[in-house]
Amino acid sequence: MKNNVLITTLTQRLLPAYSGVAFVLSVVIGLTIWFTGSNHGLFLAINQQHALMPTQFWLAFNLLSYSKFFILPTLLIVLTFVWRRDKLANVILLIIVYYAVFAGLKHLIGEARPYMVLPEGSFFWINLYENAVKSAYLSFPSGHTGNMAVFAFSMNMLFFSNKKGLQFLMLALVVATALARICTGWHWPLDVLASSLIGYLLVKICFAINLKYFKRKNNARY
Repeated sequence: MKNNVLITTLTQRLLPAYSGVAFVLSVVIGLTIWFTGSNHGLFLAINQQHALMPTQFWLAFNLLSYSKFFILPTLLIVLTFVWRRDKLANVILLIIVYYAVFAGLKHLIGEARPYMVLPEGSFFWINLYENAVKSAYLSFPSGHTGNMAVFAFSMNMLFFSNKKGLQFLMLALVVATALARICTGWHWPLDVLASSLIGYLLVKICFAINLKYFKRKNNARY
């Protein structure tokens, strides 16, 4: 009986029912886009809606989630060090794995970005600080979206496990970042969708590993 309770608790902690459904649904959507060849068409449909929000709104998410600026990883490390030091080793491992996996996939796949494929002037594209030449064939997966996904899903695991409203807020940040990458012309829909899923899996895997190098100073529950 005790073992069954332990297994149930662990399963709920690592893969809540609603997140599992969302994951499967995202996979189905991604496969549908892939097999129907609608990646480019869907990109144009979403990109054309960029005016629904001010350009600065999209650029703010691009800036915040830019992995080279290390904003979100730094914030995650600081928050974990202060309030969940028992998981600090997991967070550091997660960040290292994130950078390694995404950099490896980008160079291995070498997918062309929209501005390399679509005719000039056929979609909205803006760039303030990214190197469009060096990253021309590094579209898949989206580092920005993966960065935000790792941050958001880690926050849910560490601090918001019993706070559904804040969990959905974190999910909204991931969605907003994904839309920002499409609306500013940098990524295809499959890029950002796959990145969210990869980020989710990395969080689940890295937090499932027992790395208790630090002890918590209090018994606070999140």
